[in-house]
Amino acid sequence: RPVILVGHSYGGLVIKQLCVHAHFSESLHLSDKQIARFFNSVRGIFFYGTPHHGISSFFTPNGTKLKDASPLLDYVQLLCAESRRLHENFDALRLSYKWSIAGVGESRPTTFMLDAESENAVAVSREMIVVEASARYGDFTVELEDHISLCQPESRTSNTYIRLTSFLQSNKENRRIPDNLQTVPKMAMSLHPHLLVEVQNILRTGPAAVALCGMGGVGKTTLAKLLFNELCAEYEYTCFVSRCSDMKNTKEIEDKVYSSMHHLGKQLTQGVEKWKPTDLRQQTLLLVLDDIDNGSHVALLGDIASKNDCANSRYIVTSKDKDIWNSLESLDSYVFDVKLLNDESSTELFMGYAFPYQTKPSPSLEKWVHKIVNKCDGLPLTLEVIGKYLKTKVSESIWIQCFQALDEAKDAGRLDDKLWAQLRVSYDRLGSQEKEIFLDAASFFSNSSWKLREAKACRRVLYGYEDIQWQTLVDLSLVYDVTEEENIQMHEQLRSLGIRLASGWGTGGRCRTWTPKNVPSRFNSSNYNERITEGQFYSNDPGSSSTGMGTPIEEVIALQHEHSMLLDSRDIGQMKKLQYLDSKELMLDEVGGKLPKNVTLLRLRGEVNNLHDLVDRGLARSLAVLDLTGLDFKLTCFPTTVSDFQNLEVMKFTSCHFEGLPEAFGQLPRLRHLTFTTCQRLRSLPEDFGLLS
Repeated sequence: RPVILVGHSYGGLVIKQLCVHAHFSESLHLSDKQIARFFNSVRGIFFYGTPHHGISSFFTPNGTKLKDASPLLDYVQLLCAESRRLHENFDALRLSYKWSIAGVGESRPTTFMLDAESENAVAVSREMIVVEASARYGDFTVELEDHISLCQPESRTSNTYIRLTSFLQSNKENRRIPDNLQTVPKMAMSLHPHLLVEVQNILRTGPAAVALCGMGGVGKTTLAKLLFNELCAEYEYTCFVSRCSDMKNTKEIEDKVYSSMHHLGKQLTQGVEKWKPTDLRQQTLLLVLDDIDNGSHVALLGDIASKNDCANSRYIVTSKDKDIWNSLESLDSYVFDVKLLNDESSTELFMGYAFPYQTKPSPSLEKWVHKIVNKCDGLPLTLEVIGKYLKTKVSESIWIQCFQALDEAKDAGRLDDKLWAQLRVSYDRLGSQEKEIFLDAASFFSNSSWKLREAKACRRVLYGYEDIQWQTLVDLSLVYDVTEEENIQMHEQLRSLGIRLASGWGTGGRCRTWTPKNVPSRFNSSNYNERITEGQFYSNDPGSSSTGMGTPIEEVIALQHEHSMLLDSRDIGQMKKLQYLDSKELMLDEVGGKLPKNVTLLRLRGEVNNLHDLVDRGLARSLAVLDLTGLDFKLTCFPTTVSDFQNLEVMKFTSCHFEGLPEAFGQLPRLRHLTFTTCQRLRSLPEDFGLLS
């Protein structure tokens, strides 16, 4: 019998805790079969105003106690304190059992009756209980209700009642949905609807391959995702590979194709090394390669198609450069130029983001809608980002400022510069910490092996409570919504904007993130023999558009160090503000105690004998992520003072030679993820290991 769970406010947290407890068999005395039967019966969960990402004022407005507060609030307060971990565990269950998630949130403050000092006096307070950023999860809308009336619909025509009944109806039947359906915004159907139908018809009847070409931000990837979702059920094998241009070579792309291959909607479990060229021969295949940018990518597609050798297979690619498509001779193909949106489609898309709850703009704002849409130049990405920024803004002055900022962007020279100037309108209006988080994501964590969990662990040390700040970036479409087990993802143009900002573009030439591509030239030259002097400044490369101001080495926040960068431990030791160090060359013994003490993320390679320097020199105080997964480690002992790593959440080791861990290992209060790979001499774990919370 199908089950739909519905929870209001903290009742939603209780539902999540119930599911997590049932999964771990901690509180329900049921057999594994009964638990599995229950989970498989659950079709979905609907949340009314649930604080998935915590709450800033725990039912104590202005620090005052609630009148007649229930003793259950103590338990609820505990759930709120653990909301981050609870949400992570529950979301993993949701993915595993493919539960549908929907909910609504409040937009009006709630009135409270509060205890006052005197016996008869009663104070009244009005406050937002669960803000949108905390309540947003799954298929979510905001309604014109307060926290109490949100779950008390006045009639069957109320939006909160219709949302729930629609959710119940949509989950009545258990439909098999392919695991690899691509996530696209609800408003995406307004992007090139005629082109979508035309390409579908061609793929069903015409050439084997279709190339979607156009400038960045025009909607090529979204169109490819819509096509994939529409067609994937018609093919035995399906695969969607995103951002091919970010991958090092065609071998990495090919490995990604086979590692993410799905058969009848389910991902194949065999490893890449077990694939044979004949495995897909004569099997219907739908393959999407997103953002290819050179002839070798086109050649790879031709090679895959040749090995597949099936006339009914279809291939879709997206690219900014349609000229590279001319080199494909082995496949019949068709090239589509994805154009800018017309005024009607642009307005529809913008309104969908700026006024998503089917409300109309006030008369004072209505005149600015068309002016702002016109300044977005028909680019879907700009319309989305600007629309999301203006979604909750009711002040006409904010809309005017936004229009003026977009108007200034028209003076940018190249198309990419103009697009980045438009997108920067949203970035410039972020809070200071949100800006830092965005720059970290774009210039360091995105397009890397780091997961969202590592980034969040670092931010908790740097900024404290950060889940709502990250959710703000998600709500503004500046980053994609991913689980903590996934890599940070964002639109390629937003990542390019973040990289440029982190490299000094428009900030007086001050570069906060050093990589082999943007490190000052004196640190990337084979003739470099100078030594660094205290306080010396280094300017960006001569060919850049820097204003001529320099970048002090003390200002560097993130460093991706490789052998081509002529930096040693003395240089790195001068980076007083360094927070992230990912080095493929430096050896831990070489660096010793000279690492800056503010480093929150550390990944090192090379010969390593011990970790005592990290503890003895004070680095352990701020370290949240420690990754020692190099191939040539000979780590033989672990410091007994490991308990000094009070903020450590993620720890990874490979090929370590120690046989056990110190007893103090059980005193790491924040450790969440511990990975040992090929540590063949490890024989036992300390008794206190079970005390890890």
